[in-house]
Amino acid sequence: MPSETNTSGGDPLKALAGLPPDASEETERRWLQNALEWLKTAPPASREILLRHLCSGLRDNLALRQRFCQIWNRGFPARVFSEAGLPEENSLWKELMIRVKRRVLPQPQDELDLYAALQDLELTEADANWIGNLSDEDILEWRDVLPPQRGALTFALRLLAVRASATGLAPDLMRVMPYRSEDESPFSDLLPIVMRYTESSASSEESGTVRAVILQCRMAAGVSHARLEELGVSSSLVFRLDLVIAYLERMDELVAVMDGRLHVRTFAQKLVRAFSEERGVRDVVRNSINRLARHVVRYTGLSGEHYIANARPEWLAMGYGAIGGGAITAFTALFKYEFTFMDLAPLWTGVAHSLNYAISFVLMQQLGWPLASKMPAMTASALADSMEQETGMKEEVELIAAISRSQFIVTFGNILGAVPMAILIDLLIQWRTGHPFLPEPVALHGVEAMHLLRSWTIPFAALTGCFLWISSLAAGWTGNWVVLNRLPKAVLQSRRLGRFFRPSMRAKIARMLENDLSGAAGYACLGLLFGLVPFLGAFAGAHIEVRHITLASASLTYDIRSLVSYGHLPFLDTFWALLGLVATGLLNFDVSFALGLGVAMRAKNLGLLGRRTLARAFWRELSTDPAEFFWKGFPSSAEVAPIAVDPPVQKQQPL
Repeated sequence: MPSETNTSGGDPLKALAGLPPDASEETERRWLQNALEWLKTAPPASREILLRHLCSGLRDNLALRQRFCQIWNRGFPARVFSEAGLPEENSLWKELMIRVKRRVLPQPQDELDLYAALQDLELTEADANWIGNLSDEDILEWRDVLPPQRGALTFALRLLAVRASATGLAPDLMRVMPYRSEDESPFSDLLPIVMRYTESSASSEESGTVRAVILQCRMAAGVSHARLEELGVSSSLVFRLDLVIAYLERMDELVAVMDGRLHVRTFAQKLVRAFSEERGVRDVVRNSINRLARHVVRYTGLSGEHYIANARPEWLAMGYGAIGGGAITAFTALFKYEFTFMDLAPLWTGVAHSLNYAISFVLMQQLGWPLASKMPAMTASALADSMEQETGMKEEVELIAAISRSQFIVTFGNILGAVPMAILIDLLIQWRTGHPFLPEPVALHGVEAMHLLRSWTIPFAALTGCFLWISSLAAGWTGNWVVLNRLPKAVLQSRRLGRFFRPSMRAKIARMLENDLSGAAGYACLGLLFGLVPFLGAFAGAHIEVRHITLASASLTYDIRSLVSYGHLPFLDTFWALLGLVATGLLNFDVSFALGLGVAMRAKNLGLLGRRTLARAFWRELSTDPAEFFWKGFPSSAEVAPIAVDPPVQKQQPL
């Protein structure tokens, strides 16, 4: 390994003068890196002095100036112009891995590369501001040392045109573009127009043509983003659309620099800021994931609108349906105990519990009977949609009241269905067997496990709220996936399915996919979480249980009913268990609603000020008339449009 030609603290002019005429590319690379570091590590107050010293030394010595320009041009500045701050990959996860690897592992450099040298400097926002504050005099002096880089600018422009055209005309992006075929897309004209512009005298008319086609491409990408609202979204599509837009924005800047509409200092400041942002992992994840989350939250919100009662008849209908859901839950709790009594391996016990929960929940969904605490994360997304419209806080508070009333009646209905059905089941079992369903030790343990203070009821109920929120995301993601892949239309048009199913059956399958699949997926996910997570916790040595308000009310009913039959009901412990049941319902609702609302608001970029204003308006209304959030405050039937209480239906293109 050759010795260092210059240290970071040395004068780069002297080091440049000492370079042999036939110095290797590696030696020139080290000089360039050390010269940049010499300037970067200097205190901000003295940087301009050092910059002027370097500029005057190069300007006064023709040989040094020629050698400096040679090293600069061999460093391929076009790569800086075309890649600074832009993703290297066309996939979110590949780009994320590259950025993580760059931050964790040292990167080898064998060639003279200005882009890599600037990357190693770890530039910051402060460096970008320093560039932006340079005087016009300093900029003009450097124009004499380093002539305008028109050749590098034109090459960078052509390079970006190639990449933008290839990405914009890719088959998956063309499916969301507002064009029937590639020849209608402005991306097909982008490269030829840019080539003519860079090979000509670059007149104002040709510049206007280039800017016009770039604008058309940006509008096409923007329309494609909007079409994702209807056609479904994936992280790959979102990332690549954002990548195309970034390419086009950089092309617009390059044309503006070449035309003199954008000052070189401003462009340099943008590049330095791009280098500072390029090192971050958070930005690339936030920009793409937020867009994906926004669309998934939208489909979750569409489901949530069906769980909000805006009129008293709808409210009562939800309550009656909730009674049926509670009755099913009584059987779910019965089978939960039965599977626990079986001598099964832990894995199969978890699988049995998952199937028990999933089948029960999907059955409720098919019958249109709501489940308490499954609704909050869904309705939170609908609330975030309302806040995004900025129509004032009165409407938002009214929506919160409607959500609260709906949740209250469903919870009350579930309990009203679960408790009597559990008592009836236990009485039938006792009539047939001569003893209650649960042995006394098991029933006593069940009461103690719900104790508000002496058990883990509070953290388990909060964890169950997280499960409810995750299941709502699964439902929203599935709804988005169905629309993205256009499954209902594909089923109707499939010749392969036509060999096995009649048209009427295929239409029925298509309607099921459109209307029921997302809800069933959410409930199936909830069943898996309820059944398998406790098993996985036991496998890892952590005791985890599910505390869901409806399941807990049915289970506690079996416990109390059995203890009453044995004549050994501990009244004080039962009282604390009932308080634990109340806390379970509150935590199920609050945690799932808070998580759903938080994600929805972040995905929609709703500000902190709006949240605080909503919170103040909510508490003011709650303190004035709390009953409005439980059973009052309904508008007349003529003032609201009817809302279906059926399972959520996802909106998409006509079949």
